[in-house]
Order: sequence, then structure tokens, then C-alpha cells
Amino acid sequence: MSKTLEQINKFLESKDNKKYHFNSFNEKEYKISSGSLNLDLALDGGLPAGAHRFTGINEGGKTSCALTFAKNFQNHFGKNGMVVVVKSEGRLSPEMLKRTGVDQDPEKLFILDCNIFEKVFEFIRDLVFNNEDGKKYMFIIDSVDALCRMNDMDKPFSESEQVAGGALVTSVFLKKMVLPITKMGHMMLLTSQVRVEVSANPYASRGGPKAKQAGGNAIKHYANFILEFEERYSNDIMWENPTASKIEDKGDPIGHYCKIRFRKSVNEKTGAQVRYPIRYGRTNGNSVWSEKEIIDMMYLWGFIEKKGAWISFDEEALGDIASKNIECPEKIQGDNKLLELFESNGKLKDYFYNTINKIFENENEKE
Repeated sequence: MSKTLEQINKFLESKDNKKYHFNSFNEKEYKISSGSLNLDLALDGGLPAGAHRFTGINEGGKTSCALTFAKNFQNHFGKNGMVVVVKSEGRLSPEMLKRTGVDQDPEKLFILDCNIFEKVFEFIRDLVFNNEDGKKYMFIIDSVDALCRMNDMDKPFSESEQVAGGALVTSVFLKKMVLPITKMGHMMLLTSQVRVEVSANPYASRGGPKAKQAGGNAIKHYANFILEFEERYSNDIMWENPTASKIEDKGDPIGHYCKIRFRKSVNEKTGAQVRYPIRYGRTNGNSVWSEKEIIDMMYLWGFIEKKGAWISFDEEALGDIASKNIECPEKIQGDNKLLELFESNGKLKDYFYNTINKIFENENEKE
């Protein structure tokens, strides 16, 4: 060992220094799936440990997506993992937990009903630094917008809150806690709404209203990924009868495409948009319409081709499927029949899921 490395190790192992650094933590890296193949591929496999931000419009899917990550976090770590949800908005319902498939075992899920910045952050710090069971935690703060400072809570409604008070507390918390949370293998998801910032200055530069997010600039700085859930329009809705020409003949909506814009990333995806389909009425974490998503990607990658009403499978893929003893017709009539095939034939669905995933893995290795 060189003199330089000896000097570094001596400094790190010193009793006075050891508790102030995290070089001794060599946690195994992990990725938590979103439930969407498209989003997972854009995340290079899923979300890693550390802090991440979900922002966007009201009812854009932030909480549902966060809870789907929570379900998969529980599945990944089993009894060694716990999801802690800070319910500052008071809107988390048993129905939402059931829909997203989150395990409500008290050893795997704890819901903190609190909207005070200081108390929420003290609670998280206590769990991280006094972790006798060696749990891996996923902290979900839903939402940062609904938190208020302790001093402001006791004020009369006629008195205004301290300007940027919450942002200041958040900044101090993240400065102290992001490194230990990341190095100890925990994860934190912070949700917030996008607010329109309107300038009162008539001479300000034009270009439309700007989006403003709660929590100040500290969250933008410390978050690994910032995912913005964008507004959905009529062409993002999926209907019972999608081919009908009149809106009144399309029937009821059966789902929609969730649209996510990467506002910050650690893998050069900033600015990219990801879409994935949501199917209404599904429970146990199956609201991501994975069959529809895979079919969309099969069209994109040339695994299937549509001529008139008939959909044909790629010949090379058919040969590989047959060699694995998976049943698959050469062609099928209509998208609905194709969806029914994938929903009833899990082996066929898994084959194309793994095939598409492998293509992206190979592309990443080339890069």
C-alpha cells in the first residue's frame, strides 16, 4: 500500500473522523421498478437509492406512481424493507393502497399523519440513524406543498407565513440527510405540485407563465431524478370503442396514457418524455396496462405488423417462440384480440417483455 493510501485510511479510521463520513458503507446497489417497461428502460432499470422528486399537475398520477414504486420496494426487500408515507395532505385512502398493491402489514408500511416540516424531518432522521433492525426505508413525502413550519402553525390565520420558511428547512434537512440516506441504501420520494408563476411586471419577458414548484431550489439540486407528470388531453384517453368516429359513440373511458417528462436525470435522459398506459379498475398494483404497453413497443420495434384488420408476427420471432414451446398464432385479427391473447398467455407476454428489455440492455452496453 502506498503512503498516500495509508494516509487516507488513517484519516478515515480515526475515532474523531469516523462518525463524520460514510466511506465504510458499501451498500449493494439496487433498482426499484416502476411497473412500466417504458419508464424502467428510461431509468436504466428503475429508481436507485437516494432522493427523487415527483412533480406535476393535480391528479397527474404522482401518488399512484410513488405507491407502485413502494409496492415494488416491499417486494424487493421483503421483511427487511419498510415504506414510510408522510400523509401531509390527508388524502391517502385504503382504496388507493389496494389499487397500487402496497402491503399494509405494519412491519412493511407506516403512515405518518403529520404536516409539520420540522417533525417530519426529525422523524426521518431518527429512523435513519437509530436503525437497530437494519431496515431499508423508502420515505414518501406526499406532498411537500402541504407541509408548514411549526412557528407558522401557531400563528393566527390573519398573519402571513414566513417567506421561503419551508424551503429553508427543506434545504437544511437535505443538506444533512441526502448523503446518509443514499449511502445507507434508503430511498426518498418527494411529491409536489406545479404552480403557475404569473409575473406582475408588465415589462417582464414574454413567453407564457412559468412553472413553480414547492420546496425551493434545494430539492432540485439534491434529487437524482425529477419526474414531471404532464397534463393529459383527449388523445391520451383510451375508450371502449376507440374506432368510433363520434365522441358520444366511443363509450366510457377505460384508461389513459400517463406522460412523464424527465426534468432532471443522472443518465442523460433530461428532457425526454415517457408514456405508458393505465387501465382503470385494476387492483393489486396492476394498473399499469403492461400488455398494452408491450404491444405498443412491439409495433415500434417491428415485432408485429398490421395490414387491414390482421396483425402478423415477425417470422424470426415466431421461430424463436416455437423453440421455447410457447403458443403463438402467425397472425390475429384486431388489436382487441391481440390484447386478449397477451392477457391470457403470460408466457408470450413475458417473452416479448424480456426480448425488448434485452435489446435495450445490449444498446446500453454498446454505448
